[in-house]
Amino acid sequence: LSHDLRTPLTSLAGFAESLEKTHPSLSHEQAEIAEAIHSQAMRMNSLVNNLLEMARLQSGDVKLTRDWHSIEEVIGSALKSRENILSGHQIKITLHDDFPLLEFDATLIERVFCNLFENAAKYTPKGSRIRIDAQISGNDARISVSDNGHGLAKGSEEAVFEKFTRGEKESATPGVGLGLAICKAVVEAHRGKIWAENLEAGGARFTFTLPLPAVRPPLLCRVTGVVPRLAESVAPVISPPLDATV
Repeated sequence: LSHDLRTPLTSLAGFAESLEKTHPSLSHEQAEIAEAIHSQAMRMNSLVNNLLEMARLQSGDVKLTRDWHSIEEVIGSALKSRENILSGHQIKITLHDDFPLLEFDATLIERVFCNLFENAAKYTPKGSRIRIDAQISGNDARISVSDNGHGLAKGSEEAVFEKFTRGEKESATPGVGLGLAICKAVVEAHRGKIWAENLEAGGARFTFTLPLPAVRPPLLCRVTGVVPRLAESVAPVISPPLDATV
């Protein structure tokens, strides 16, 4: 079923992208149509992925593929995969010097970041800032994604993690309300917690935790600079360039 749903959408998006790059170039009207087809195909692909992921998580048959990973690299991969929706947003990353490698399922945690980035971008205007913070708090790694948009409706901080719950009216922003529910399921599968809150200065912050292992690996080397390498990989597609603070 997964293959049957994804393959036509991938093909449609690929054909539309090829049309946009044809020579001689398309007329302005034709280019707009090709771009719209590509955009809607990618949107539908995201919705299908979320539906399939939610079904898989609910089945209870999810086996985590745990390994040691750098959170910077997973963040960078998620930013790269969501470069279109993040275009025009300012991205700021703050990582503390003592942030260690973590043991988690990289594919699933990347999905958490992707959904949080999409959520922040959809509910904020172009040019606004999306901030990513990671730090150690007690026995947990605490990672947050915050924005300076309109924030959450009062009293909806827990409800937004329920399936098919939207932050705004259906007509305002595209989506079916599964992204945050998937985040919650993935984080809890890792024995972590996730919550949302409004910021006093405006905007919303989504925070999740991952438990630290009993035996900690060596700290990441800040001399080689994982964050600067990450910044270089996404700077060409996110405007203005990524501001990485260590």
